[in-house]
Amino acid sequence: MTAAPSALSILQRARALTLYRQLLRAALKMPTPNQQNFIVRKTQIEFREHATLTDPDEIEFQLRLGDTNLDTVMVQAEHLTNLFEDPE
Repeated sequence: MTAAPSALSILQRARALTLYRQLLRAALKMPTPNQQNFIVRKTQIEFREHATLTDPDEIEFQLRLGDTNLDTVMVQAEHLTNLFEDPE
């Protein structure tokens, strides 16, 4: 019999799923299909790679890294979209 998940792990799982969806939505804001597909693939690979983590500190680190990546994708999407719309 396995132990019941802790409240922290339940919150981290919910946070991870929210972050995953946010990254996939942010990918759609990239101006080209190649850039969109890259962000989607990278997100899927990273989440699958870290799905088995059990150390709460490592999970927290990866979530913070994901938050940083989300911010980066959002800034790049805005910048590249503006660049594609107005190349001057």
